[in-house]
Amino acid sequence: MPVSRSHAFAFQLAAGAGLWLLLGGFLLALTPLPAHTDALGWSPLYWLLLAPLCVLAGLRLRRLATAMS
Repeated sequence: MPVSRSHAFAFQLAAGAGLWLLLGGFLLALTPLPAHTDALGWSPLYWLLLAPLCVLAGLRLRRLATAMS
């Protein structure tokens, strides 16, 4: 069965977000980059961990919504 374009895009987006999450966790854990700074606030934590988690959560919700309909 051929894979539709939306499924292929969702897979590529999930792979990219997963890689982003792994690299962000690596940078946050192994470098002296703090999760919170006075100048940036929570920005490093958000862009390195929470943003890719939001993308993955959105993809999961989309999958659940299409499965229920």
